[in-house]
Amino acid sequence: MVVKQEVTPVGELQAAQLRLLQELYEAHYGGLHDFARDLSEKDWVLLLRSENEVVGFSSLQRRVQDGFVVYFSGDTLVLPGHRHSYDLPRLWGRFVFQRVAHEQLPCLWFLICAGFRTYRFLPVFFQRFYPRFDEKTPDETRALLDGLARQRYGELYQDGVIRLGSPSLEELPARDLDAHARFFLERNPGWHQGHELACLTWLERSNLTPAGQRMVRDC
Repeated sequence: MVVKQEVTPVGELQAAQLRLLQELYEAHYGGLHDFARDLSEKDWVLLLRSENEVVGFSSLQRRVQDGFVVYFSGDTLVLPGHRHSYDLPRLWGRFVFQRVAHEQLPCLWFLICAGFRTYRFLPVFFQRFYPRFDEKTPDETRALLDGLARQRYGELYQDGVIRLGSPSLEELPARDLDAHARFFLERNPGWHQGHELACLTWLERSNLTPAGQRMVRDC
């Protein structure tokens, strides 16, 4: 089944498209989160379509802060039948790294993770990222991450975790988890309540793993 990928500026979304995305999100995550307000703060929506139906999306924001260009991934949803594909990471990687190639400042990806599957995108695609199980976060990086998280979430951010209120629908698999997934669950014990682990990595081609290089090889 062919999945079409597209990126649309948030300001160009029509009212019907906005309603569709909100209905999809609330059908899977509930209505506790102000999806419309959150989306209005973003710059783009990355869309996956199959047979003209939206099967996945993620919002993305670009901001300049503290001498860095910071890309921030917001609300994300991939329908169950497409969650084992890499369509959305490939779309994200190509779009972001095409932009990064023309940026004049160092670029960061600020990612918040409510589930271990999202967190595992970091070791799959990036060599250097924090926090991680096998290395203490350097003080300078911790200060940068704390600043980004507090600026956005204020008192909801404590000790590396953002205490949001939308319960996670992710379930633990029966198989054994790897060290990265175990670290995520230990570092963010409230993940099932919707708490999100604040993470940071560097958007540099030299920081990509072989899988990450394949993800952006067409850029």
